Amino acid sequence: MKFNKQDIEQALKTITVPGEGQNMIDSQAVKNIIVFGDEVIVDITIQNPSLQAKKRTEVDILKTIHEQVYEKAKITINVKVEA
Repeated sequence: MKFNKQDIEQALKTITVPGEGQNMIDSQAVKNIIVFGDEVIVDITIQNPSLQAKKRTEVDILKTIHEQVYEKAKITINVKVEA
């Protein structure tokens, strides 16, 4: 299946950042998205330093991309915390 960066952005617009009110794209938490074949790399910066927020962010991104874009995508998520 072919998908592109815009497909990933549309999927991430449906997820809110933990502790903030906006979605991941509009809040500019997502710094970079790289799509190469069926591999996706997402760089995201969150404000909440807790491990729970970091894990929830990772799980939400994985689940949303697998459900809305491509079920077998190989996803790497780089979460950076700026508290």
